[in-house]
Amino acid sequence: MPSIADQIPMCGTVQFAEACGPAVDTLISLGLALIHHMTFEEGEMVFDEVIAINEDCFWGYWGKAMTYIHPLWPDIPPPEQMKAGLELSEKALKLATVEREVHFGKALHAYYSNSETSEKERLLKYHAAWANGYQALPGDLEVKAFYALSLLATADPRDKSYEKQLKTGQLAEEILKEIPDHPAGFHYTIHSYDYPSLGAKALAVARGYGNIAPEIPHALHMPTHIFTRLGLWQESIDWNRKSADAALEKRFKGQVSHHYFHALDYMVYAYMQIGQDNKALAILDELGQQGGPYQATQASAYSLASVEARCALEKKDWELAKSLKTRHPDHFPWDRFPENEALTHFANGIGAARSGDLTTAEVSLTKLEELKNVIRNTSSNEYWTHQIDIQIAAVQAWLAHARGKNTEAQALMQKATEMEFSVDKHPVTPGYLLPAAELYGDLLLELGKSGEALAQYERSLETAPRRLNTLYGAAQAAVQLRDEQKATHYFNQLVELTNSATVEKAARTEALEYMDRVVNEL
Repeated sequence: MPSIADQIPMCGTVQFAEACGPAVDTLISLGLALIHHMTFEEGEMVFDEVIAINEDCFWGYWGKAMTYIHPLWPDIPPPEQMKAGLELSEKALKLATVEREVHFGKALHAYYSNSETSEKERLLKYHAAWANGYQALPGDLEVKAFYALSLLATADPRDKSYEKQLKTGQLAEEILKEIPDHPAGFHYTIHSYDYPSLGAKALAVARGYGNIAPEIPHALHMPTHIFTRLGLWQESIDWNRKSADAALEKRFKGQVSHHYFHALDYMVYAYMQIGQDNKALAILDELGQQGGPYQATQASAYSLASVEARCALEKKDWELAKSLKTRHPDHFPWDRFPENEALTHFANGIGAARSGDLTTAEVSLTKLEELKNVIRNTSSNEYWTHQIDIQIAAVQAWLAHARGKNTEAQALMQKATEMEFSVDKHPVTPGYLLPAAELYGDLLLELGKSGEALAQYERSLETAPRRLNTLYGAAQAAVQLRDEQKATHYFNQLVELTNSATVEKAARTEALEYMDRVVNEL
């Protein structure tokens, strides 16, 4: 029977010496690389094979349990995996014979032995154990890699100094200096700098990651986190297309992989920023052709909800947004992902409020409150509860505006904006469905407060650069202020972005007419 290794392509080099014999050591190296790529399902199959070949090998049990831990992803192991992981970690510790294995085993056990605590607390214990291992074995690149990842997993999303992220990036870059094709070096560098002010630090690494793992869907996708942060939309489209195609070829147990959905969400976001709306809409058709079954993870759920919502909201098609069907497709287990179902209700609410359908907006608010109550008592969902609070405040703001209560509307939109800026976006998304500061700018612009509107648009562009609608809003505000320099600046960027637009964009037409008028007046 062929080895699972024969089915998995090149994916980089890790630091691993002889441990359990030549029959399995190559498999262990492959499994380690797959964990660093966060290609966990294939990694589990590799370590299953290690156990089958050598049931006395520490690394088989350790590796299988490690594939259940996803430190940067929004999912957590279900109870059956927590139970299995604890048993595997205990088995591994019993088989540990050298110091390296003991430290790897203790870090794993620190996570699973705290099963009654929250995911946040488990990750803190996990981080402390890897920190001990790093102090004991500072020259071990794999310890360094997992320690770096644990730093990132325990970073406070409200800490704008990015202390832990910068430390992680430094460690990941050190790994690449020793092993230039190490998957952790590439992957963790990108995650470390996946922030607006840090993205440029990872651009060279992002452009090289796909070369070390040209058939691993997540490796093909990860560079686009940086491309998105920097507004490099065509590069994001190109690499996400490669990722989606690779994911379709590698179904997980007969299911459409979550890597496919994740790539498509990023691709739709990028298409909408360059005026290629019809190509974004074509992705909806592509999704409909997949039929299922779908891998039921948070990444899948987020993308399934967000892709439809983006296509409506980015076009400012409020009638379409308010009528989007929730829990679609209906064969997906939405009950497991209330925080993602909330995305559609948010789109419904904004669309309804901005098109004057106050009844539907109220219904959407009620649904958002209900979904928040479902998840609010779960500490691992603290981030998503915060996101729903932002969504509620934004819908309330536009509902108040529709009712002529503009002082209340401004206060609510300001609240939503400050809440959104207090934390960074989650890696599961390329960007918020509608940035709160952009929405605030839209509101202020409608109220004739052009100066305040421009300030909000510019603030939004700091964290979401080269967003088409934000640039358009900023340009409109500048025109109203008779600030020719800024209006030209933002309209120029808008025209550059839409040079390859496949549909007529009113914003582009307005930009070209304005710049022609400015030139003629000189």
